[in-house]
Amino acid sequence: MVNPFHYEKLPSAADFCGRHKETEKLTQLINDGKNAVLFGDRRYGKTSLIEHVFRDLPKNRLHAFTDLFACTEGQDVAVCLYEAVYAALPFNLERKLKEVSGAFSRIKLGLEMSSSGTPKLSTQLLSRDFEQLIEDALSGADHLCEKHGMTLVIALDEFQQVAEIKDKRVDAVLRTYMQRLRHVSFIFSGSKKSILSGLFIDRKKPLYGMATSIALGGIEPDLFKAFCEKRLGQLFETGVFEALYEKVRGQTKLILQTCYQLYANGDVTTDENVRSTLGGIIDEKEEEFKLLFNSYAAQQKKAIKMIGRFEGRRLYAEANLTDFRLTKQSMHQVLTRLIEIGDVAQLDDDQYVLADVHFHLWVIRKFG
Repeated sequence: MVNPFHYEKLPSAADFCGRHKETEKLTQLINDGKNAVLFGDRRYGKTSLIEHVFRDLPKNRLHAFTDLFACTEGQDVAVCLYEAVYAALPFNLERKLKEVSGAFSRIKLGLEMSSSGTPKLSTQLLSRDFEQLIEDALSGADHLCEKHGMTLVIALDEFQQVAEIKDKRVDAVLRTYMQRLRHVSFIFSGSKKSILSGLFIDRKKPLYGMATSIALGGIEPDLFKAFCEKRLGQLFETGVFEALYEKVRGQTKLILQTCYQLYANGDVTTDENVRSTLGGIIDEKEEEFKLLFNSYAAQQKKAIKMIGRFEGRRLYAEANLTDFRLTKQSMHQVLTRLIEIGDVAQLDDDQYVLADVHFHLWVIRKFG
């Protein structure tokens, strides 16, 4: 039988689980023409939620999804916006090109054949001025929506990348033109929660107050458990699912991946089998995580090792610092930097964790 668990691809409507409050809130914001920002760590289903909401929007509410991960300069962001508007238009290829040619004056869009023989969008910027490009892309999108009696919501994933772009203040320019839009709104999301949140909740930043926040943690445990049990065709032993959920901090992907392996192996959902399965999944990333660990500076490696050794607690204890030849001041500097770049998070109980749950579990397994 086909394995009913999917953890690498976006879920279909039938495979989507929970998130009722978040779905309702995001849908309402889109319908009201408001901007939203999704806060959540990697692999918790931010993209899945966006696509789930997009599926049920009426035809006059256009939507597009674009990823800013590869953007290294302002012009890259502008091109992503142009391409998102093009992708959202509900017309055939010929009419799309005609519509965008009439709406945009700073870019030339066309079609070329890819190596596989399918049409591929080509772009030629007619200006190198970032502010001109953003004004053209957004005002053109607004004009197209007004012309056809539609609205448009653009999801900008990995939006924290704009903080790394040094040639232009992308957030400041966006704010300027976002305020003028009548028919276009945005959803901002990203995998670096601390950096993303800083762009929207810092009163000194241009985008402060420009979007309503939606926090995304784990799927509701009871709903997720029932979802997994139905597809496994068996019940978890008492407390086993809850222990798994807590260990992986409710991360959607790791729970689905564990259930995938349990189903594939025909294993009974005992505590021993679930622990063993999760351990195998952690070990699969051995070589990848070795490279990641070695990419850090020496002092950062020490802090990460300490997180693994002590599971993120008592990092400032004198004896623990002495063992790793660190001072309280140097530990503070290292942790502050790791938090700034979004690789470490501090929990309410003064516990430090690696933001990537899978990497965190590997560090504990490796150095604990």
